[in-house]
Amino acid sequence: MTTTPGQPVADQSAPNTVVLSGRPGGTTHRAVEVLGELPPEFRLIGGLAVMCRVGLPHRATVDLDAITRGLASYHELLAGLAVTSSGGGQYVMANHLDLDVIDIAPETARELAEVLEAVGGITDLELNVVAHAWAHDAATPVDLLVVYGDAVPLVEAKQRLIASPAGLVAMKVTTVPLRASQRSDKRSSDLYDLARLLVTARGMKAQIDSMPEMLSAVILRRLDRWFVEGAGRDRTYRELRKFDDPPVDFDHVADAVAALS
Repeated sequence: MTTTPGQPVADQSAPNTVVLSGRPGGTTHRAVEVLGELPPEFRLIGGLAVMCRVGLPHRATVDLDAITRGLASYHELLAGLAVTSSGGGQYVMANHLDLDVIDIAPETARELAEVLEAVGGITDLELNVVAHAWAHDAATPVDLLVVYGDAVPLVEAKQRLIASPAGLVAMKVTTVPLRASQRSDKRSSDLYDLARLLVTARGMKAQIDSMPEMLSAVILRRLDRWFVEGAGRDRTYRELRKFDDPPVDFDHVADAVAALS
């Protein structure tokens, strides 16, 4: 496969349909119900996106996260759907479900990378911006179905764009260093999500290879430091001990990281 750096490649492993288990009125039921009402241009990220990409079981998620370009043009629609809107892309939907929408840069990841490389001195925040742009453009459509008990359908959201495994990895790898010390719980959950994504996703190497080199190089370097190198791996192990359902096999994660190089 020949790819142009910065141009997302299709995620050939992306399923057409994802079936999730949920309770009537439960978080998963409510989240997919709200997702089905959102503009089709929105890309799902966050905990529900990870759940869709790694399969169940996975850590619980209590909110809905999305990215889009031109959020201002959707605000009136979202405000009409929401119970409250505090601005900045934050909405509270029915049944106390939080919706956070990130307005990403209008440029593609490749265009952003070219500008930043020309200026030099790239910051972690700028890398995060590039990662979100790449994840947005590499998202793939999925039909989501939530069932209860003996496969009783609860709600369906068809053709929703969901960040690919590599897109989620890019965003999380560039977000971890931005977590303040008081958000150590979020850093730990990001690392747990990364471990699960790395061992369950197929086609990850081709997707990472298609990213701008400034982004892919940082991703590979940080994954190696967090999951392969001795001291970094030990620290990550301690942080992930709070997540044990299912547990992370660090040898499998290290092998998955090695396969990306």
